[in-house]
Amino acid sequence: MALGTARPALPALLALIGALLPASEAQVRLELSGRNLHPTVTHKNDSLLATAHDKANMEEEGTHQLSCVVTLGHQSRSWRENVTIYSFPAPNLTLSEPEVSEQTVVTVECEAQAGALVMLSGGVPARLPGPRAQLQLNASAEDNGRIFFCSALLEVAGQVLHKNQTRELRVLYGPRLDKRDCLGNWTWQEGSQQTLTCQAWGNPVPELKCHRKGDNALLPIGDLRPVTREVAGTYLCQARSPRGEVTREVVVNVIYHRNYILTTILVTVAFTIGAAGLAAYFYNRQRKIQKYKLQKAQEAAAMKLNTPATPP
Repeated sequence: MALGTARPALPALLALIGALLPASEAQVRLELSGRNLHPTVTHKNDSLLATAHDKANMEEEGTHQLSCVVTLGHQSRSWRENVTIYSFPAPNLTLSEPEVSEQTVVTVECEAQAGALVMLSGGVPARLPGPRAQLQLNASAEDNGRIFFCSALLEVAGQVLHKNQTRELRVLYGPRLDKRDCLGNWTWQEGSQQTLTCQAWGNPVPELKCHRKGDNALLPIGDLRPVTREVAGTYLCQARSPRGEVTREVVVNVIYHRNYILTTILVTVAFTIGAAGLAAYFYNRQRKIQKYKLQKAQEAAAMKLNTPATPP
């Protein structure tokens, strides 16, 4: 239940009270439709303030007259103002089930008191305001955490009042391990700073572990660290929750720059050694050939000298 009043004409009230001096001797009476409200009066210099608190009942809804009478000596001054008593609770926003499994039909309903208008939203096309709004949806994983918003408005004495209500829908679904959240192939340079990102989705949140084929080594998901060659391999990433499990294979490749340099050096050294050895072989072979030819020439010359001359 709420009590609303139109704003009083303050200059007129100040002029009314200011004409009655001294203000500390003035008597104040506040009445609502003839019922005394028993005000509390405070004074400050030549002014006074009268306040009263009253609890309205539903039977009193409607327009009433509020009167203020200030008496000083034998003179009285009064002021009257219309107030409107109204009730305006927040709208009632309900979900047929606040937590459901995916593929379950959920009914969302928003309703306000008579005379009020409501507007229901939550990722659905807006509808024309009315005293009651309803929608149905086939819950999916994308609807998990979806917020539904119901706004109610009521016009009272020319003023538009607003009350709101919200509800959240929780959708239970099994683990998801998509390519966009867990790449199937990672290639990094050795020594570079990398964060191994592999995100599994689900409600409840699944547990995710990645083990390497062969030695069952654990892949450090989510840690920022320098990449080492020991992390390379093929892993099976498994996301598991009470609603099921899903597996995805990922490959981690590590580029070894030092291996390439060492290989190049070894090949160069081997080529150089091979070329030097081949040159030495041909050099020695050529020397042997020349030595053999020289030896044969010497033997031929010796034979010619030792052969006797033919008589005439």
